Amino acid sequence: MAIWLRWFGAAARVLAAGLVCVVVAGCRSGGSLESERPVAVIFDTDIGTDVDDAGSLAILHVMADRGEAEILATMSANSNRWCGPAMDAINTYYGRGNLAIGCSRTGPDPENWYHESVGDYPHDLKDSNDAPEAVSLYREILAGRPDGSVTIVVVGWLTNMAELLHSGPDAHSPLTGRELVAAKVRELVSMGGTWPNSPKDEGEYNFTMDRPAAHKVINEWPGRIVFTGLGKDVMTGGRLVAEGPGDNPVPAFYRNFFKANNVSARSSWDLIAVLYAVRGLSEYFTLVSDGKCITPDEASHQWQGGPASNHAYLEYRMPPQALAAVIEDLLLTAPAR
Repeated sequence: MAIWLRWFGAAARVLAAGLVCVVVAGCRSGGSLESERPVAVIFDTDIGTDVDDAGSLAILHVMADRGEAEILATMSANSNRWCGPAMDAINTYYGRGNLAIGCSRTGPDPENWYHESVGDYPHDLKDSNDAPEAVSLYREILAGRPDGSVTIVVVGWLTNMAELLHSGPDAHSPLTGRELVAAKVRELVSMGGTWPNSPKDEGEYNFTMDRPAAHKVINEWPGRIVFTGLGKDVMTGGRLVAEGPGDNPVPAFYRNFFKANNVSARSSWDLIAVLYAVRGLSEYFTLVSDGKCITPDEASHQWQGGPASNHAYLEYRMPPQALAAVIEDLLLTAPAR
């Protein structure tokens, strides 16, 4: 019953939000697209395989508390049973226990760090399989939103995006998945790759975990994609573990990861993707859009120089150490609840 109530409340808020669209004239701070404020975000993660997923969801909540973002839903491309509960624990801590959660039934299912602590924190969702199926939830949310109003930020593999493109008309919309994306999605922010070209042994994890999905999305997505491969040298989590409150599940997840890997900080790949998705370039990043990402086959991808396209990637404007301080401050911000 609690799960049904959470989804009913979230669906009602999504539909209500779709009726109100306040558009701010001009561009996102430092960005290149007109947008509404707050930025309407669907967060898509492979939570379970690394700890920066938890950190990225945490700072998204903080920016939502500040009126910078509206979180429409949190989605898992990882089908492991613990992924939905881990997101629910984080959402609940930040005062959004009724936030819609969707989970893949077909994606990879690794999980290493979250199950050890999920049970220590309040949450209603006990198993990912009890959550709505991710692509169906995507279609319902997108159908209820104004055209060109939704930013999707994917900090894991692209399973849900490929299946959304492949989806057909249903009770939520007469549009195909490709048509629905073209109509409703303002920007896809994809954390994947090291740009302009990734060495084979680095930076391609989110693409190689589901190669067919990455190949399909890079080649067929009918709109703008910004790839955010930055973050390896932006180390965060140390202050969070040392200073974070005991009722916050995110420091516990980081602590589990640090102990298992004998480290005291973690790269911030996913957090940077979320920071860009909400705040745009700001003083943090510059954008390279001369060219496009190509995937000659499912095993590789590369940046091909040329005229500006719907593809772009980020480069640093702010030094990594300064950017780490910005992110750590967000991680340590208490919930507005």
